[in-house]
Amino acid sequence: MSTNRKTAYVTLLTKASYLPGVLVLEYTLRSAGSRYPLAVMVTPALEQDARDVLVRRGIQVEDIQSLRPTSVHQLASHDVRFEDTWTKLR
Repeated sequence: MSTNRKTAYVTLLTKASYLPGVLVLEYTLRSAGSRYPLAVMVTPALEQDARDVLVRRGIQVEDIQSLRPTSVHQLASHDVRFEDTWTKLR
């Protein structure tokens, strides 16, 4: 195994309402003595206040673009709640 490899736990944050969960995850990883940091992928829709909280906690923030289905793969109206799931593929 290479020691030059960059390793981190990575999660996606698209809405400020999910911020408490990300903070609990970061706290838990740190409390458990994780060797690896938490990196959070954020989309342009995430408010600056939420980004500022991440930065103040020393959490690495990676800007990414949202990924949406193309015209071939449209979400049905009852599946809109899964819209951010596509972005996790980034």
